[in-house]
Amino acid sequence: MQSSSNTNAVLLHIATMGDIEQMIGRVIDNRLDKLKSITSTPVESKQENLFTRKETSERLKISLVTLNNWTNIGIIKAKRIGTRVRYTESAIEEALKNIAANRGGRG
Repeated sequence: MQSSSNTNAVLLHIATMGDIEQMIGRVIDNRLDKLKSITSTPVESKQENLFTRKETSERLKISLVTLNNWTNIGIIKAKRIGTRVRYTESAIEEALKNIAANRGGRG
């Protein structure tokens, strides 16, 4: 005697070709609606410009050695892309603010 909760049970249903087309159409429509809702959700991707060590040192008006030291002690944050070091606009701006604050707002 088989249990009525058998998950391997086969359900036979006689359906017309039109019924099958409608069922498949509903499944496709549901999947497309889900896909549209996923892809239409705006994703904020703030792409910042990246600057080389040389460009960054020129903007901060410091030497490359000083930039390296500041990076090592955390005054400015760097991003590593493979073996290359790059600085974001926001990291440079933050360093400029810190420099101005430490100088008491002078130059």
